[in-house]
Amino acid sequence: MIAVVEVVVPYLERADYKGALKRALEIESPIRKLIALTEILTAYPRDEVLAAMFDALDEIKTTAERSVAYSILGRAFYILNRDRDAELYFERAMSEVSLVSSPLLRGEALAGIARNLVLSDRYEDGLRLFREAVELLQASRGLSAGAVSSLLKVGRLIERSADEIPNEIALEFYKLVRSVYSSLNFNLQVKYIEDRIELINEVLRRGIVVVEDLIERGEVDVAMSVMRFLPLENRAIAMLELSYWLFLHEQPRLGRKVFEDALEIFFVGKFRVNDAGVESVARRFLRVGFLEEALVLAGIISDGKRASELLGDVALAYWRLGDEGKARSILEGISDEGVKKRVLSLLEGGEDVGHEQGLPLTGGGEGGGAVPEDGGAREVQGEVEQEGSNSAGEGDDSGASGDEIQLRGAEGAD
Repeated sequence: MIAVVEVVVPYLERADYKGALKRALEIESPIRKLIALTEILTAYPRDEVLAAMFDALDEIKTTAERSVAYSILGRAFYILNRDRDAELYFERAMSEVSLVSSPLLRGEALAGIARNLVLSDRYEDGLRLFREAVELLQASRGLSAGAVSSLLKVGRLIERSADEIPNEIALEFYKLVRSVYSSLNFNLQVKYIEDRIELINEVLRRGIVVVEDLIERGEVDVAMSVMRFLPLENRAIAMLELSYWLFLHEQPRLGRKVFEDALEIFFVGKFRVNDAGVESVARRFLRVGFLEEALVLAGIISDGKRASELLGDVALAYWRLGDEGKARSILEGISDEGVKKRVLSLLEGGEDVGHEQGLPLTGGGEGGGAVPEDGGAREVQGEVEQEGSNSAGEGDDSGASGDEIQLRGAEGAD
């Protein structure tokens, strides 16, 4: 089964919002239609999308589905920065779910509401509701054969939420899902979750060195999954190092995406830039011929002397490649007069400036670096918001997304 949001993502990626809306309206299930419309609303916050969501709501007949639908609308209003309306719809969701008589349907509906609270950054409220759902389903295990299946679905949804939460409260979600898997005797899944908890605690204790070690070992998917627990300034550096690794391993498209995401953190984050860390990564880019990336990073460094030295070496690298105009343009931007004079002297002296600066005599060219576009190289899962999950749960392996799972049990009459 294709995940709901994957139906509209291709349209959103090319900014074809009308096409995305048209495709979403073709989805038969009103709940799945709501989920797809919420994804569109995130990129295209327009009244026509919200109106389509209310039309989909009118199609829903069962109490369990309607309770989750109200929470989806609550999330939509948070996207639109209409917080009061969002709170009202979550309250309506809770009132509606209390009317569901079946413990299994009520447990899965509670988990669906909890999921939308998490997606609305209301992590503590989401955790509380997930716990309530688990307790209800655990109490029903002796009464219904379907309770185990429902419990597994909810466990996988909790795990997916834990994988997305960018702070320490994620540990509480992992502990909750560990208890779910343990109650089901899924020992391999319990071990996986325990290892994840241990790794997160190590990142919280030791910081960026843990992520750097993971990248060095090539465990980039794991590195990406735990970067979210680093302070912003360290997360940005780690993302630059990951970008460098991806470029080196012939994944330039994803490498550039991670690079740009790191730059965004530097530009919008309110923290003191680690000049030494940025320069270190920039010089690695420079050594393998990724001159444009090194040039961009030089602009982030706040220390004038350090930035000037780096800019000087980038200018010399461009000169060595025969781009005299680019080299002189960069030279003009060097603020330290001593560095500028030294670099100018090297350029006008006609020496082997690449050798002088310890640069490679062969390798990458301007802008694109030494690695060609991969035309479809494999992409690595992680922070950079991928649909789907490496869930540790077993059973019910339909391939459905977490957002679909949140509603599967709520479909059908109450």
